Amino acid sequence: GKTDMALWAASQSLRGPALQQMLQTYEMHQFHIEIRCIFANWIENQFWNLGQNRDEPNAIRVRDELLNLMRQQTQQLEQISTQDALLQWSRMTKYIEDFKATITLKGNDESSDWPNRNNISSAAEDIRKTCSQLHMITIDAENDWKNIQQLGENLNILLHHWNKFLQEHPECSHQPVSNTKYPSNQMQAYKQRQKLYSDILDNVKRRKDTEMGIAEKFAKIVEGIKLLHSKVLDGQLFEWKQHQKTLSGVENLMNTHCEELKQIQLWCESSLDTIWQTKILVEQLLAVCDKNLQPNDQAVKPTLNVIFQELENLLSELVNKAFIIMKQPPQIIKVDTKFAASVCSLIGTKLNAFSRLTDVNAYILSESQIRSLGIGNFPPDLGASGKILNSCKPMQFDSQTRMWKVDLTNMKIGRRATAKGDEMVTELKFAILFMSEFTIQAKKIVVRDLSLPTVVIVNTNQTANAMGTVIWDNYFSSPNREAFEVPKEVKWQNIAHMLNTEFFHRVGSGLSEENLQFLACKLIAHILCSNRRFLRNENRGFVPVSEFNQPFWKWFYTVLDLMQSNPELKAIWCEGLFVGFIAKERAKEILLECEPGTFLLRFSSGKPKAISICFTRVDRSGQKIVEFPEPLDEKKFTLMKTLSECLFDIQQFIYVYPKGISKVEAFRSHYSGCSNVPKGGPDTLASESGKSSIYDKSKLKFKLFLDDSTEPEASSTCSTPLHTPQALTPSVDPDCEIPGINMYSDMQDVSDDFVRHLLQGSAVDDSESFG
Repeated sequence: GKTDMALWAASQSLRGPALQQMLQTYEMHQFHIEIRCIFANWIENQFWNLGQNRDEPNAIRVRDELLNLMRQQTQQLEQISTQDALLQWSRMTKYIEDFKATITLKGNDESSDWPNRNNISSAAEDIRKTCSQLHMITIDAENDWKNIQQLGENLNILLHHWNKFLQEHPECSHQPVSNTKYPSNQMQAYKQRQKLYSDILDNVKRRKDTEMGIAEKFAKIVEGIKLLHSKVLDGQLFEWKQHQKTLSGVENLMNTHCEELKQIQLWCESSLDTIWQTKILVEQLLAVCDKNLQPNDQAVKPTLNVIFQELENLLSELVNKAFIIMKQPPQIIKVDTKFAASVCSLIGTKLNAFSRLTDVNAYILSESQIRSLGIGNFPPDLGASGKILNSCKPMQFDSQTRMWKVDLTNMKIGRRATAKGDEMVTELKFAILFMSEFTIQAKKIVVRDLSLPTVVIVNTNQTANAMGTVIWDNYFSSPNREAFEVPKEVKWQNIAHMLNTEFFHRVGSGLSEENLQFLACKLIAHILCSNRRFLRNENRGFVPVSEFNQPFWKWFYTVLDLMQSNPELKAIWCEGLFVGFIAKERAKEILLECEPGTFLLRFSSGKPKAISICFTRVDRSGQKIVEFPEPLDEKKFTLMKTLSECLFDIQQFIYVYPKGISKVEAFRSHYSGCSNVPKGGPDTLASESGKSSIYDKSKLKFKLFLDDSTEPEASSTCSTPLHTPQALTPSVDPDCEIPGINMYSDMQDVSDDFVRHLLQGSAVDDSESFG
C-alpha cells in the first residue's frame, strides 16, 4: 500500500452481496466495522509496518494502542454536547467493552475478569447472535439514513437548478404541446427541462424507497429488541433472580452469583445502545418528514410514529427490569438490628450519560400491599407496615463492578406491623421495596424491585421457625405466583431436594441416600402420629407445611446451624468422616460388624444441636458391644478446643467409620497440636495412650465408662480445657427424641416398603400392611 487508506477506500466502493460479505467477515471475527472506519489510517499503518514480525508482543502493543485511541476518542466526544456526539460516545463506549471482552491474549491480558467466550453456553451464544444481527441491521439503517440525507441534499441542488432554469427559460414553465413545432433553442431548453424533471422524480422515488426500506429495518430492529428482551430480561435475568432464592444467606455463593451479572449487563447495555441509536434515527427521520412535508413522507410517517412509541416502551421496560437487587437483604431480620442490601442498574453506566440518577429508597411492605402492587395499585401509605431507618442513598459508579449501584449497609427496621388473629410472628411475611426515579429527555421513569420474602423477628429464638417459613417459600413457591402464595403440602422428593441443597450450600457437601432415608422416617413418624390422612391415597407422600415446620425443621435447623458455624465440622463432613443422619439402631448394627475401637460420628436425633460419638469395644466377657456416651451439645463445644482434639485424647477411639482408617490419619490435619500426634498406626497410638495427655494435667477431666464396672480403674480419662466443672458425663446417650417425636415407637406403623415407595415417589396400595 503506497497510500495509507488504500484498503479502506476500496472497501467503501463495495455494494450489495460484496458489502454484506465484508460486514459478515468483520462480524465473524467480532470486530466492529466502525472501529475499522474511524481508525483506518492508523490500523493500516500498523499492519504495513509490522511486516513479518506478527508475534505476541507486537499484537499486545497494537491492541493496547488501539484501546488508548478509542478511549481518547470517547473523551473527546464527552466534551461535545450535540445529539450526534452523544450517539457516537455511546457506541464507542460499547465498542471498548466489546473489544476488551473479545480480544484476549496471553500474558498482559486486560480482559481476564471478563466472561470466557470459549465457555459460552448455547443460550448465551444464541443471545450473542441476536445482538450481532441487531447490530448489523442498525448499521444498515444508519447507512440508509446517510443515503436519505444525501438524497435530500441532491434534491435541494436539483430544485435549485430547476428554479434557476425556469427563471432563465420562462417559456418552459409548462410542458411542450404535442405536434407543435418549436425553435431549435426552445426545443433544447425543453430537453433540459425534461432531464431536470426526470432527475427530480428519480431522486424523490429513490428517497421514498429508502424511507420505506429504513422503516422496515426499524420494524425489524424493534422485533429484534423484543426478542432480545425475552431472552435476556425474561430469560437469563429472571433465572438469575430465581437462583437468588436458594443462595439466600450463603455469602460466598452470593458473591459468585453477582459475578454472573457481568454478561447480562453487557447484553442489557447492547440493547440500550440499539434502542438509543434507533430512537435518534427515527427522530431525525420524523424531523425531515415534518420539514419537507412531501406527499411521499406522509406514507412513512405513521409507521415511524408507531415505531417511536414502541422504542419508548422498550426503553422503559429495559430501564425498569435492569434495576435489580444485586444482594438481597437477609430473609430473617431482627428488629433494631443492622442489615444490608445492594441495588444496581445494569445499564446505569450508559444511562448516566442521558439521565441524572437519583436516590434509592427502601420501604417494607406487607403481603396485602404487595398483592395490591402486583395488580397495578400502588400502595398509598408506604409506611403502613413499618419504618426502615437509613433507607435512602444515592447511586454511584462502582469501578470494580462497572455498575451504577448503591450499598445500603446500615438499615434498621425500627417498627413493623404486628400479627393479627391466629397468625404467628414467624409466619408473617414482608418484602422490602427498593425504588428510584430516572428522568430521560423530560420523561420520568419510576423503577422498583421487590426483595425476597422476609420474616421480621423480635427474639433470636424465633429464628428456626422463621427460617422454616422462608425455606418453604424459597423452594416451593411458583415463579409467577400472587404475593407469597405457597403450596400447603409438597412431595417428600421435593423436600429431600431442598434439604440436600441447603446442606450442600451451607456446609459444602450434600446428604447421602441413607441420610435422606433417615430424615424421611423422622419426619413421617411425627406426621403419622398427628395426621393419619398422610396414608390416604390422595395425600400419600405429601408433607404438609404445618407438619414440616414444627418440630422437624426446628431440629434440622439446629444441626445445619451447628455445622455452618463450625469450620472444623464442615471440613470433617466434606471429607466423608461424618456419617451424620443415621438411626441409633442402624449405627449399632454397623459398628458391631467393625473392628473394636471403631467409632462413628452422628447427629443426635433427640438432643438439638448435638453430636453423638458411638464406638464399639469388647467387654470383659469377650462380647463386642456398642457404647453411646452422652452427646456433645453446643455448650460443650464452646468449652472444648476442637472435636479432633477430643477424639485424639480418648485412647479407645482408634478407627473412624466409614473410612475405616485410623483417627491419626483421618484427623491429623484438623488437630492444632500436630507435633504431639503419634506418627505411627493404631499400635503406636495404643502404646502411647498411657503417656501424659495432650492437655495440661491441671485441667478438668471427664470420665467415659468403658465397661460394666463402676470402679475408677475401669474408666479412661480424657482431659479437656474446661472453664467450668462441666464435661462429658458418664451417662449413656438415651437419644431421647424431641417432644412429640419418638423415632422408634412412632414408626411402628411405617413399613420399609412404605418408606421405599415414598423415596421413589410412587403410590402404595391401601391394602399394604404397615406393621
